[in-house]
Amino acid sequence: MKTIIFLFQLLFICSCTQKTINTENDDFHSEIIKEVKFENVIEITDKNIITTKGAFLFDVSIPKTIDLPIIFVQNEVPLKLLSTIYPDFSRLIIITPNWTYYNEMSNMVLPDGIICAEPIASSVIYEFNQENGKLLKDSLVIMGGFPEMKFINNKNYLKNNQKKVYYTENYDSIDYKKDNKSTPEEFITLFERENNINIIDTYKENKRKDKKSNYFYTLEGLSDEMKLKFILERDFQKAPKIYTPSILEINDRMIKL
Repeated sequence: MKTIIFLFQLLFICSCTQKTINTENDDFHSEIIKEVKFENVIEITDKNIITTKGAFLFDVSIPKTIDLPIIFVQNEVPLKLLSTIYPDFSRLIIITPNWTYYNEMSNMVLPDGIICAEPIASSVIYEFNQENGKLLKDSLVIMGGFPEMKFINNKNYLKNNQKKVYYTENYDSIDYKKDNKSTPEEFITLFERENNINIIDTYKENKRKDKKSNYFYTLEGLSDEMKLKFILERDFQKAPKIYTPSILEINDRMIKL
């Protein structure tokens, strides 16, 4: 009898028609993720992702004119990191393959003589909301396929006064001296010398009120691997993270280093 029940379960997970499953332990109920078709989806594939030492760099930036970005991330990345990408946006829709299901299927131990075909296609749709410093999540699992997605061409959208920035730093000379940290200019000079490269198009903006400075690193001309190396060596928060570029609008208060 147990074998018959197991065979029915196996038949379901190896081949079934498309169906949706609401996941547990979510924080709210999103209506948007129930859509069967998504327009203007931003695609992130393995060509857009660099990873090392548990950290990731996505090289795709998102125009600020998009109110609610819808992103398809093809590669497997940790969910706890995925929820933190593109912090300039308070709401995100993210669609991914159902990696939890695929990994469970690949690790499944079958009785002798039973062969399972390729697992059915499955995807997960997430909505992440940042509200008052709290992250809210809702998700929907689709067994049997993916939602219909229409991708947009996310190239050549920068205006003349805009730059793609891979890393931003808030610099406080008092705090940095107290913690014995190098200044941005000192670090740039050392990194250039050690790696035999030139870092160009870095912008500095002095704040008027608290006498602090913002540094915006475009890292233009560097390979993606070198960009991630620069960020990891400069970022003082050593926890694994997904770094995503933002779009900077150049103003009169900014100085090009």
